[in-house]
Amino acid sequence: MTPLCIFVATRREDVPAGCARYISVDGSVPGASVVWDHHVTGERINLDAMPDVFALDGFDGIGTTLADMDAVASVVAALHGGKARLPRAAREVLEAASCWCDHLARHPAHDAETNRLGRGLLDVVAERLAGPPDRATARFADACRLVDDAVRAGGPLPFADRFAERVERARALITAGRVRHEGGVVVVDKRGQGGIDPAALLSLDTSPVAVWVDDHKAGGLRYTVGVNPNAAAPPDDVRPALRALAAAEFAHGAPALAATPGTASENWGGRQAVFGSPWNYGSRLAPDEVVRLTRAALGV
Repeated sequence: MTPLCIFVATRREDVPAGCARYISVDGSVPGASVVWDHHVTGERINLDAMPDVFALDGFDGIGTTLADMDAVASVVAALHGGKARLPRAAREVLEAASCWCDHLARHPAHDAETNRLGRGLLDVVAERLAGPPDRATARFADACRLVDDAVRAGGPLPFADRFAERVERARALITAGRVRHEGGVVVVDKRGQGGIDPAALLSLDTSPVAVWVDDHKAGGLRYTVGVNPNAAAPPDDVRPALRALAAAEFAHGAPALAATPGTASENWGGRQAVFGSPWNYGSRLAPDEVVRLTRAALGV
């Protein structure tokens, strides 16, 4: 079988030429023949949304909307023909790494050593994925092949202990005045700062909700809003804030197509624990407005 094309795309026109029948994982790439997206179906990590066994025959590509550890793990499972075909130890490390990626915390079903290995795998993959947006597909494919090769070799998965370094980077961001607090919300301005590890920064904070502000590749601002697992009582569900922000974005008109969240709406989207602003354009909402609406919707 011809190797699958591995790519990142948020619009149909960004799908590589020649990909006619492709799978989408950890996000809903427009035009995909099959979609396994836990943002839609609600599982903890995307591996939980994937079938145990399936056939890759007839597919020529596999993509995601955002390259991260959870997406890499999903591609590796797909390349093996299903998560049940992964060696048990490798699958558990992939699950732990995906949980660190998506929830900024250990996987509750796995032991301390598996979670340590998962965190180390996340650090390796995050380093592979870091860089300019125009090279996202190449870096994503490279990270997927790296992990897939390690699984097939039967040895330990890639590991690097970078958490202490990432905490120091987070401390420097705080010292630089790029982190502020609004009630129960911590606002992190990471514009121009490169990769800041959310888990590292939130290990230094106990606010229930975090709002991350960054530059959008198309101009304007990009936001991520999520719960802080280190808080004493984080919200059970941040989707009320997601709906409020999607409605506010739609009030600004096109490119937003609907007031409801979702990829097809060209609007904000996400799930119970975390969500973000539109993929394909910078949000028209100011940081203070995002914080105000989030606080009001969540009661923090």
